[in-house]
Amino acid sequence: MTDTSIVAHEQNRASWNEAVVAHNSHKVDQDGFFRNKGSTLYPEEIGLLGNLTGLKVCHLQCNAGQDTLSLVTRLGAENPTGVDISDNAIEFATKLAKDSGIQATFVRADVFDYFDTTDANQFDIVFVSYGTVGWLVDLERWGRGVHKILKSGGRFVFIEFHPVTFMFNQDMVREYPYASAGQAIHESDGVSDYVAYSNAGGEVMPNLKYQEGVQDFRNSNASVEFCWGLSDTIGSLVKAGMHLNHFKEYPYSNFFRPYKDMTSEQVDEGPRWRSTGPMLPLMYSVCASKP
Repeated sequence: MTDTSIVAHEQNRASWNEAVVAHNSHKVDQDGFFRNKGSTLYPEEIGLLGNLTGLKVCHLQCNAGQDTLSLVTRLGAENPTGVDISDNAIEFATKLAKDSGIQATFVRADVFDYFDTTDANQFDIVFVSYGTVGWLVDLERWGRGVHKILKSGGRFVFIEFHPVTFMFNQDMVREYPYASAGQAIHESDGVSDYVAYSNAGGEVMPNLKYQEGVQDFRNSNASVEFCWGLSDTIGSLVKAGMHLNHFKEYPYSNFFRPYKDMTSEQVDEGPRWRSTGPMLPLMYSVCASKP
């Protein structure tokens, strides 16, 4: 990576290291939740991924590993690999897997470094979920990396918050561009405690209880973010040689509450948020395959 890329990603690494501690402080008995076959996956990614039995799976930017472990408990994956830049996230994920009795491998690495150092053509499925590409300085490099580590015939499954979502601040006042052409946006507040902000009741997810945990969290490490449009994300995959198989937009946000004025609803898998004003696309999904 260039010096600029390293600085941006390392700044985010420090910011996420703080935020991960706050996020997990709100979740009660996570190892018990997963021992009882709990899952943090939503219907959208469950339907797109399908049965993972017998497939080699990589979950990029896996955060603290909850969705990675859910690939095992919900979809039958066997020893999936989770990759994340945050030391605290990977340390937590590794311990959570051990305490839950679930086999998964977690790797602490910048995603670009992981692409450079891991073997090509090894995964049947590469999965990327929720709040990921906005932290990356170069989406074309990301697309090439996804292509590299997938086997021929392998599938890429991606679900993300829509770029329109991030054009507005929490008061729904437009503050950010739809796409920033790779220009960094520096956030002095760093990664927020979105788990506390998004809490809609006494549970984080069904059977995963919420507690106050860290209160009034303030991140002492700023973050560096990027606004990538749909054409940036999808275009990077196509340019890398992937075949686009699926694209869909959704008028709701799973778990994450982007704005103050929203309506919450509960699906079997957890809380979901909708705008109370005009309909906005709040999430999108993409599936692509490697020829």
